[in-house]
Amino acid sequence: MKKKTILVTGVAGMIGSELLTRLIKNNKNFIIGIDNFTLGKKSNIKEYFKQKNFIFFNIDLSKKIQNKKLSKLLKKKKLDEIWHLAANSDIKSGILNSEIDYKNTFMTTYYILNFIKKNLKYKSKIIFTSSSAVFGDVKKMINENMPALYSCSNYGSMKLASEAMLSSFSYLNNVKSFIFRLPNVVGEKLTHGVIFDLSNKIKNKKRKYLQVLGNGKQRKPYSHGSEIVDCMLYVKNHMHKSFVNYYNIGNNDKGVEVNKIVELLVEKFNYKKKIKFEKKNSGWKGDVPKYSYSTKKINQLGYKFSLSSLDAIKKTISELEK
Repeated sequence: MKKKTILVTGVAGMIGSELLTRLIKNNKNFIIGIDNFTLGKKSNIKEYFKQKNFIFFNIDLSKKIQNKKLSKLLKKKKLDEIWHLAANSDIKSGILNSEIDYKNTFMTTYYILNFIKKNLKYKSKIIFTSSSAVFGDVKKMINENMPALYSCSNYGSMKLASEAMLSSFSYLNNVKSFIFRLPNVVGEKLTHGVIFDLSNKIKNKKRKYLQVLGNGKQRKPYSHGSEIVDCMLYVKNHMHKSFVNYYNIGNNDKGVEVNKIVELLVEKFNYKKKIKFEKKNSGWKGDVPKYSYSTKKINQLGYKFSLSSLDAIKKTISELEK
């Protein structure tokens, strides 16, 4: 069988590096990785730099791509798959500065799609990681058929705009796209989020107390990055008739409250100082304090997450260094 050429943007991030470990094991894959280490870490992929079936490019995708070496490479190797994972994944930072999501979430999509247009095969697949944030603060269970019109964060808005762009791109260029709307993702290589933030606060010996954003009753579903990758690989290998295929992926359980995460972290680090909660329901303006996911669509394809939200949280905390 001929080798597949696979492009992965955001390859040094938590999900990107997890995906790379799966793809690189198959010598029939040739992987092109792109990252600029804004959030991703070089240490996440360093061990693969000498692998013959992997080549890495340090490129800022929020600008027009003008890398001659990459362009020359893609003239020889048409793309079988494009995994577009590069984006700002820290929702809070994007609310403080809207340019972050405009550049790192939307413009990365715009520039990568325009760059790969001439390097596609007839049966190329594009895999895009979107988010539950495109739905905003909805009070009912989220399914794929609901209109994603009520985003309350710049991150969600730019993900939604990217989805729309990918939809028209897929139709105009006769390629199949998979839009995976992710829940809160946790794992060993975290760069942001409640576990990352709270564990860093706990480790800071200068802090007199642990400040928790929100009242602690925020409840969300969580999935481990390893299972997110397994699920995406499973789903994209099934037969799909549509140009664009939308999937909620993750757990459909009731999620975990921030209170419980604090409790587990306090136990992990044997934290003895005072803990302070806020009176407001959400951690910041634009945060979605509670949501629930319907995963019926992936379940019907035969995939079900083995780790519950609580299991995913516990696994991630066990992977933290003291």
